[in-house]
Amino acid sequence: MGQTYKPVEPGFWALLEDLVAKRPFIRIQYFSDIREFITVTAVPKELFERNGVPFLRLATGEEIRLDRLVRLGDKHGPGYSEEYFKCDI
Repeated sequence: MGQTYKPVEPGFWALLEDLVAKRPFIRIQYFSDIREFITVTAVPKELFERNGVPFLRLATGEEIRLDRLVRLGDKHGPGYSEEYFKCDI
């Protein structure tokens, strides 16, 4: 976890809480610890903190640091805009 955590905005946090409550099967894109761009289709299971850093745990067991989320379903993550996904099909 060499990079400093960048806090996410409250609106994005609320979106995550809603997804965890509803538990939809959705497409999630994120960067791994070694900056791999990963796309999975999974169920968001819970939000939790480790050493003061918030994570999203998926039903598959994967744990994603919130500031590494790129997209959840059709919603872009913090630090990304619709422009980032222009070429995404």
